[in-house]
Amino acid sequence: MRSYLILVGIVAFTILGDYALKSAAIKTAPFTTSWFAAGTVLYAVTALGWVFLMQTHNLAQIAVLYSSATILGLTAVGVAFFGETLSLRQIVGLGAALFAVVIMETEA
Repeated sequence: MRSYLILVGIVAFTILGDYALKSAAIKTAPFTTSWFAAGTVLYAVTALGWVFLMQTHNLAQIAVLYSSATILGLTAVGVAFFGETLSLRQIVGLGAALFAVVIMETEA
């Protein structure tokens, strides 16, 4: 259970970091903004969580869970906050990401 909470924290900090970096990227001088600094710090915090997870878990399993959750979260942020739209191909890709989670979590 603790592992899932750490993973949720990593995903949340990644999404917040990406939001900050996207906000910096749309500025004229992105590397000099507070958005860029915030994104960098948030990404650094995720490294701490990764170290804890890697001590006890298979990298493939946490990678699939992390990637899928991050893909869904970032898609939601892009649509909700940056006015991005999804193509049918992207929607199918999201479905494939979710299917990968099901496959990885199913006991053999």
